[in-house]
Amino acid sequence: MSFESIRELLKTMRFYHTVNIVQSFHRGEKACLTVKCVKNTRTLEVTFIDTAKVEYFDCFEAAAAAIHQAINPNTQTQTS
Repeated sequence: MSFESIRELLKTMRFYHTVNIVQSFHRGEKACLTVKCVKNTRTLEVTFIDTAKVEYFDCFEAAAAAIHQAINPNTQTQTS
């Protein structure tokens, strides 16, 4: 998935911050992380499934970069 696609998805999730939407991202066939918007905020909560590590992002572009790197570990993230 491209950085731009992830970025747009996260923007949409932040817009609907009053509902509970959870998006999972896969590397190959295996889910590697989930992301949701903390309800009634614009903070994104990213949970890395393998390590159970949770990171919070107020900047959706920083979240998109972290997600892109996690699902595409051998590519550079191109931010605009």
